[in-house]
Amino acid sequence: MNMKRFCMVVALCWLLPMVVGQPSSVGSGDIVILYENDVHGAIEGYPLMSAVRDQMRAITPYVAVVSCGDYLSGTPLGSVSRGRYLVRMMNAVGYDFVTLGNHEFDFGVDTLRQRMKELTAAVLCANFSHIADGQSIYACSAMQQFGSVRVGYVGVTTPQAATTSTPLFFQDTAGRWIYTFYPHMLDSVVQQCVDEVRRQGADYVVLLSHLGDNDLPPLVAATTGIDVVLDGHSHSVIPHRQLANRLGGKVLWTSTGSNFKNIGRLVIKPHGEVSSELLPTAAMPSYINDVSDTLRAIQQAFDSVANRRVGYSQAKMWRKEYTGNYYDAPLGNFFCDAFLALTRHEGTELALMNSGGMRADIAAGEMLFGDLYAAAPFDNKLCVVEMSGQVLLDALEMGCRTFPKTGGGFLQVSGVRYEIDTNQPSGVVCDDNGMFVGVKGARRVKNVAVYDSFLGRWVPLDPWRIYRVAGCDYTLMHQGDGHRFPGARVVDAAVCPYAEALERYLRDFCGGVVEASKYAHSQGRIRVR
Repeated sequence: MNMKRFCMVVALCWLLPMVVGQPSSVGSGDIVILYENDVHGAIEGYPLMSAVRDQMRAITPYVAVVSCGDYLSGTPLGSVSRGRYLVRMMNAVGYDFVTLGNHEFDFGVDTLRQRMKELTAAVLCANFSHIADGQSIYACSAMQQFGSVRVGYVGVTTPQAATTSTPLFFQDTAGRWIYTFYPHMLDSVVQQCVDEVRRQGADYVVLLSHLGDNDLPPLVAATTGIDVVLDGHSHSVIPHRQLANRLGGKVLWTSTGSNFKNIGRLVIKPHGEVSSELLPTAAMPSYINDVSDTLRAIQQAFDSVANRRVGYSQAKMWRKEYTGNYYDAPLGNFFCDAFLALTRHEGTELALMNSGGMRADIAAGEMLFGDLYAAAPFDNKLCVVEMSGQVLLDALEMGCRTFPKTGGGFLQVSGVRYEIDTNQPSGVVCDDNGMFVGVKGARRVKNVAVYDSFLGRWVPLDPWRIYRVAGCDYTLMHQGDGHRFPGARVVDAAVCPYAEALERYLRDFCGGVVEASKYAHSQGRIRVR
């Protein structure tokens, strides 16, 4: 090692003590692939990724940086810029390859394609295609040369993107699906891409996956030729785990968690040893470089909007209980109460909110607009629709089909209450894309009642009656989380952005104060038996 490189290594190790464990574990001829997943707009991690990359480059010239999806959306910074701020940060770091997460589609396919044009990294996704001709939107694989060694990358995203994003984004105006994520052909689609990159001479194949804990192991078990899976979607922290492929071969599986809590480091030794480890970002010091300068400029632009005081909360409003499930969340009650209060003049009787639209708790104390935006960061609107009581019953049934495990489609409520019979198996039937079809047999949702403000009491929901319902357009109009509302009539498609709805409710109906008596605990709107 020459003196210049030696000084650089010493300087970087001093700047980043204990950041990457033992730097000596990486040799001058090693291949290092740095990875992350499910950043969800946490841009403060990108300068750290840049620092680790620079440290590795001071040791070995063979360094790459990749992402396993869900980077464009999930914080106010993502929503305000429709992903552009995040692309700017990733370009500043100098990513090599990315795959798509389901939240890359949050602003629509057209916006996604524009952001991906702006991204300097190559986009890889094997299973996002046009239905008409089967043509992939993005390349399924790519090759990277490190000296005499060739590493092939294959990208794959979750087929659940069709419903966990906005289903209407993938349909034409007549409701026909025009894009597919190959939910029933995923194994064969990925295998074809792996085989192709092997034929091109890949010595190693790395799968950039946004599949998660449920879908990734079956895919590995049904395929061959994959050496390493860098995974996302489930937010799991997996330093290194082994899976068996179709022939019994070992496949390394790793995932960093979410929100840049860790940076992953994959090391391929010249003699063939492959290992992975997670580098906790909490141990990394702050410092100044080109990427942190970009971060500061973006934050300054956003802070002028986010730091405006909007009120005070006497209690923390949580979105998930201690089990990690949404259940009857105080924050969900706050959302739904806001929706109902702001649309009463339009004759609404009840409000619904998909739990997945709540992205952060609101702490007790002074509330800034940025706090509201962090809780409601997506580009969604408050809307009003009319639907039959039967359609509402179906929606509640769809939302609790996996209870006690609750997903993003679990419905928070205001002006309506219901019980979930956990002894009754779910009879919800969905199509291949996870969209609601119907209910077979007995129902889990029971004793549904709507508050009649004229009578001043709760009355049983009438399946034949038409109700006026307030909620998020993602759910009520765009079929989010697989919900369908057949026969529903849109009364008001865009009352206001739903973060603005929270501020208006806080100001005009709460006097600027969130009372602990109303939002510190669950209110029994959703009961379990």
